[in-house]
Amino acid sequence: MVNKGSDLPAALLDAVDDALRSGGASALSLRDVARRAGVSHAAPAHHFGSKSGLLTAFAAQGYERLGESVLAEISTSAPADGPATLAAIGRGYVRFAVAEPAQFDVMFRVDALDESAPELVAASDAPFTLLADTIERCRREGSLGDRDPVLVAVAAWSLVHGLASLWISGRLADRVGAGDSSELATSVSELFVEAVLR
Repeated sequence: MVNKGSDLPAALLDAVDDALRSGGASALSLRDVARRAGVSHAAPAHHFGSKSGLLTAFAAQGYERLGESVLAEISTSAPADGPATLAAIGRGYVRFAVAEPAQFDVMFRVDALDESAPELVAASDAPFTLLADTIERCRREGSLGDRDPVLVAVAAWSLVHGLASLWISGRLADRVGAGDSSELATSVSELFVEAVLR
């Protein structure tokens, strides 16, 4: 049950996470989310309008959490230059994805989201802007060579996204003998940096 003084939209988003872990996005219903949150069945529609609106808000929250994970990794590792910052971004990305697999999945379910929603646009642009700014820093520092910054950004994003997705699927750990996604993310990020930017 939601406490009187609590944040109902936040409680509903927590219930979305719980429901997704149980049944996936296609099985999600507003009524089930309301039941899990302990509120009226009309509450999700009142706050989010529709299932798409609810999932869009959940995805926007996911992008915000992704940004927080990346910034926390940058802060913790205190990288000395652009390439080291890029590696930290990769580690933070994988850490978030592995910790929040249901939310990570919904963030990229464009068929289920309202991609024009301003809160989703703003939230999803922020991590990519950080990535692009870091690659621009690499260019200014002379570690990009004549490589196209946009292509480097796409390659870096594709690498960590693919790594995270493979890890979450359970099809990677046994094949590479890695027991820790953070350790593997560190190795893969450093390999990318050494191969592309050093």
